[in-house]
Amino acid sequence: MPAATQSAVVGMAPMPQVGASGRSQPQTTNQPRGGPFLRYAREASRPGYTIASAYSAVITNALASAPGYGRYYDMTFQAVAGTTTGAAFQADGPHNLVQFVQHKDPWGTPLFTGDGYSLLYLVPLYAGQFYSPLNPGNNVANLPSYQTVSATTGAFTYRTQIPIEGTKGYGVLSLGNSSVLPTVYFQLSPGASVLSGTLTTLGGINVTLDEFYYDLDPTMPVVPPGNGSTFQHSVVTGNQPIGAASSTRVQLPRTGGYLTSLILAARDTTNTRIDIWNATGRIRVYVDGVPRWDETFLEAQDRMYTMTNGTARPTGVMAYNFKRSLSQLNLGLLDTLEQAVQTNPGTLIEVEMTPWGSGGTGPYQLQAIITQLVPAGAPAQGLPEA
Repeated sequence: MPAATQSAVVGMAPMPQVGASGRSQPQTTNQPRGGPFLRYAREASRPGYTIASAYSAVITNALASAPGYGRYYDMTFQAVAGTTTGAAFQADGPHNLVQFVQHKDPWGTPLFTGDGYSLLYLVPLYAGQFYSPLNPGNNVANLPSYQTVSATTGAFTYRTQIPIEGTKGYGVLSLGNSSVLPTVYFQLSPGASVLSGTLTTLGGINVTLDEFYYDLDPTMPVVPPGNGSTFQHSVVTGNQPIGAASSTRVQLPRTGGYLTSLILAARDTTNTRIDIWNATGRIRVYVDGVPRWDETFLEAQDRMYTMTNGTARPTGVMAYNFKRSLSQLNLGLLDTLEQAVQTNPGTLIEVEMTPWGSGGTGPYQLQAIITQLVPAGAPAQGLPEA
């Protein structure tokens, strides 16, 4: 057959000399049927609300519905310029701008309850649900958006998150029904609780809340793994006061889920964080009377340093993270939950320092910021999203 005729018969034969391809491009981008939730769950975001508020205000604005499942809420607080002299953040500022926050699921179950310093600063820092734990971005004060307070105006910018998703695709909340939506309640603090210095006049607080969610493929409706499971964060206070230089064993209120982090903060009678973690002592965490973790303060301090890629330990704070199932690192949402600590409503968790230190105004109280998975049915361990 002549070469010209052969070329005409083949038609779509590749012609490398001109860069041509012998295979036509696909005419659809649809996914093949079957597979995990994340194959059809596209990351998306939408505005929740932006309002002009003020110190000491209560914010109860309704959230917006979205065609999918909520992953987290991103919040920006911007203090408007006023007139101040020598303004500076108080010990817990700006994180204590939120005096109290509570997030409830569409059926009224509290998922996120406590003060702003504990939940909007310490939880992102240590709980493994905020950006990547492998870089300093889990410390909100390291983010490019963070602007420290102006000494002469009192203005500052502070961003943080309320996490919903605990591991990838697991623990998310439905946002699709506009008549049954999650709620978020904020009580903002007085200006003098957040800022020191001469506060002649303070500007308002602009608050923006955006919703980040999984937008589902309408041609392939799917539900997330363990639908109805939630990761719950709460701040509780130990049952026993702590005396200076004592060896008190502090009982924590009962939990009942799978613990993924336990963050402890010691405070004195003025609610000031105090480092009563004795630098020459040992720290023990007991589960049902058995010392599960028993380490020196120096070991604990270095462990926390490596957990956060070099963030200095906040005064009075001690943290444990159980989202390191497959490595020595906290991989955040990429975790199998194999190392989550199983508890039940009868499980007793106690914390002991031998001996406790001193300082401030005693006696002291131990706050516990607890993150726990409450599964719907059996916990989704392994990598259900894959």
